[in-house]
Amino acid sequence: MTLGIQAIAHAYGATKIDNAADAGRLGHDPAFVRDKLGIVTRYAATDAQATSDLSAAAAAAVLDKTGIAAADIEALVLVTQTPDYQLPHTAALVQSRLGLPQSVASFDVSLGCSGFVYGLAALTGFMEQAGLRRGLLVTADCYSKVIDPADRATAPLFSDAAAATLVSDAPVYVAGRPVFGTDGSGAEALIVKSGGSRAPSVTGRLHMDGRAIYSFMLSRVPQQVEACLKLNGLALDDIDRFVFHQANRYMLESLRDRMKLPPGKVAIAVADGGNTVGSTLPIVLESLLAERPQRVLISGFGVGLSWGTNVLQANRR
Repeated sequence: MTLGIQAIAHAYGATKIDNAADAGRLGHDPAFVRDKLGIVTRYAATDAQATSDLSAAAAAAVLDKTGIAAADIEALVLVTQTPDYQLPHTAALVQSRLGLPQSVASFDVSLGCSGFVYGLAALTGFMEQAGLRRGLLVTADCYSKVIDPADRATAPLFSDAAAATLVSDAPVYVAGRPVFGTDGSGAEALIVKSGGSRAPSVTGRLHMDGRAIYSFMLSRVPQQVEACLKLNGLALDDIDRFVFHQANRYMLESLRDRMKLPPGKVAIAVADGGNTVGSTLPIVLESLLAERPQRVLISGFGVGLSWGTNVLQANRR
């Protein structure tokens, strides 16, 4: 039995934000936001919406798209760093909301921008070990709940979103061998210092050292892409599309140019939605499923610091 990606759907927070118009509030030139960051529209959850709401909406959409019944889902993995509560795990709340059977295996994975690559490997391996045929990988975050709306470094970048990926024995894409990386010494570059056991009563906001993240990306990602290609017996020219974490246009163009990749092969899809954390990769992949390029390299990087890369191969049945 071969498992892989069958379908993907996503959902955004209900509040739509004109990013260029909002730039003036932060003292940014609207042209900077529109042209350099490349982010035209962002989305935020309402006060009544939480991560489980967006997760359930995306999951329901992918089930509706494929005609798969909720009763047929055997596993649910939810990748998030903005859970509804400290406990229980948010995947349990989504299981109840969707009406998935009580026999379903469900758990959360605490990862950010690398989470889709990690989550796909975790869910696929889990399903193979347990002999399961259909599972859901959900990536979801509501960063608006932890961002200072007056912070010029973070407010123009992020959207609240969820993406649901159906992993099944009827795949459109099959994953190759992944490569992962972690450098906890860089944790301070992207951190929310609240809510955990070290600061349980503190209400903190997202801190991001943009220069540190940029340098980390340019130094680590090209090396890992090379390692992943070697592990899978491939070369750069064998890849039809490169889908990197959609941080912003400037970072993607910098990475593309550093790696000397053809512009037409590198996805830049930040205009509508911007940085959706762990959901950027599946949201781009959703649009590629119909086109179905033969080989797609995916690479996520960010919070941790953490990074992961894999190659998806079209399943020509």
